[in-house]
Amino acid sequence: MKIPQNLAAVLVSAVLSAGIPFQAKATECKPVKAHAISFLTTTGCTSPIGLCDTGTISGNLGLNGAIEFFTVDSTAPGPSTAPNPSTTLSYSGILEITTNHGTLITRDTGVFDTSTGTSTSGFSSAFATVIDGTGKYQGASGYLFFAGKPVNGHFETPISGELCLP
Repeated sequence: MKIPQNLAAVLVSAVLSAGIPFQAKATECKPVKAHAISFLTTTGCTSPIGLCDTGTISGNLGLNGAIEFFTVDSTAPGPSTAPNPSTTLSYSGILEITTNHGTLITRDTGVFDTSTGTSTSGFSSAFATVIDGTGKYQGASGYLFFAGKPVNGHFETPISGELCLP
């Protein structure tokens, strides 16, 4: 049986004439500009190593809400050539940002200087890849960059990157 060359056109025409809508989703990517204020916590922390972070976030693209938890699930010593190699820690975990528009979930990986009394004490730097979401963020993709420092018992972290929403 020979299939007509214009079979695709015939099928599309049949679907359109039957009133069956196509649900093609365009993805729109926009730059992220946000700021987080967070602190370490053990309350409600489910991290296998007992390391969690919670706080608030304010930014564009609806990223105004709570850092429900950043749950660290693995750590390793930092590089031997870091400014403070014995106190530099690399880490990875799941970051959940909850807003009125839904929840954005990322895999966050970075380094943290756990030293005290040095010029780099408490600094952290990380990147995060969007892995899941709910509400407005369902089907989202993108990445975030974090560069945090300690301020009066909490962390101040500017956030940049790109968020792609369907």
